[in-house]
Amino acid sequence: MNQLLLNICLTAIALCLFKMLIPENNMKKQADFLVACFFLASLLFFFSSGGIDFSNMFDFSQNDIPYVDFTDEFDEARKQAIGKEMRSRIEPLLKAEGIEPEEIYTIVNISDSYSISINEIRLVFIERANSESGVLMETVKKAVYLVQKEVGDSIFVSGEIK
Repeated sequence: MNQLLLNICLTAIALCLFKMLIPENNMKKQADFLVACFFLASLLFFFSSGGIDFSNMFDFSQNDIPYVDFTDEFDEARKQAIGKEMRSRIEPLLKAEGIEPEEIYTIVNISDSYSISINEIRLVFIERANSESGVLMETVKKAVYLVQKEVGDSIFVSGEIK
């Protein structure tokens, strides 16, 4: 396309210079006609010599169009990165209160438009043989409350005892 525009511009400039050299008299109409014919002839020569191939100009089904590849590996890597980031945000908050969950799960949703959202954070605690279940239940409730306060109401936070 750039070559076509360059050819048209150079031809037009050359013809304008040629018209400036022709004196204005009774041959003006014939000179204008010759300039127009030369301009058309140069355009026809350019197109007939294969200067531009218009067949693929508006073909949008080509496979060489750049795109972002969202494969399963990318999704899994991104999910793991979000999980690690969320864990690094939650663990210090809970450790400051003396609460240490066994596992922290981050449930992530990747939609068809490849937007990533966190749906749920699940805190898992292990019930020990020598621990009281009432104290553990209060610890779980406190942990859920602290995390919910940290992440906001748009993310569901749950606690589980195994």
